[in-house]
Amino acid sequence: MTRLAISVEGATEREFVNKVLRPHLLPMGFAAVVGVDLGGSVSLDKIAGVLPALLGGFDRVSTLYDYYRFKRREGRDVAALEQAIAGRVVDAGRRARVLPYVQQYEFEALLFAVPQHTCDWLGNTPQRLQALRAAVAEKGSPELVNDNLETSPSHRMKALFPHFDKKLHGPEIIELAGLAAVRAQCPRFDAWITRLEQLGQAGASAPPATAPQGDA
Repeated sequence: MTRLAISVEGATEREFVNKVLRPHLLPMGFAAVVGVDLGGSVSLDKIAGVLPALLGGFDRVSTLYDYYRFKRREGRDVAALEQAIAGRVVDAGRRARVLPYVQQYEFEALLFAVPQHTCDWLGNTPQRLQALRAAVAEKGSPELVNDNLETSPSHRMKALFPHFDKKLHGPEIIELAGLAAVRAQCPRFDAWITRLEQLGQAGASAPPATAPQGDA
């Protein structure tokens, strides 16, 4: 069975992996699913120092970093950043065991996929609910909600809900709404989860290793 580590940006994403992703993935052929906190300030150089150690202890490694605060992106979009993350693993064999994922644009964008649950948990008013829905309608998808420093998903959430605590509330809202509801509105995020599911299923269906036989 597959042991999976997910290198995450910070405590919020670690809680999401442990509270939401782990229970979803474990029945699908995983021996372990572990979120490993990078401690914020994500950059390619920092990632390059973390991935080799994770690959030494796990069968497969994925990532969950926000594009919005990724340091020194140098004009790369999310797909190019994912390729660059994989490229930091020099050995081709190990690189094949890495599934990079960068969230466009922020983890908080997932909360815009379930506006009713977000408002119910944080304090519902017609104005707040309409603001969440309008942001998605304007961009066409929760994953595209990002304009600039003042209107990124995290800043919109704090403006609407001053008491919003990303670490405390973010994973809880997704757990309440259900992973399926978020995936239905976020195709890029959904594709990543699907690929993780396939990793476990592939590991579960692989034939067990056969120990070498000694001389008769």
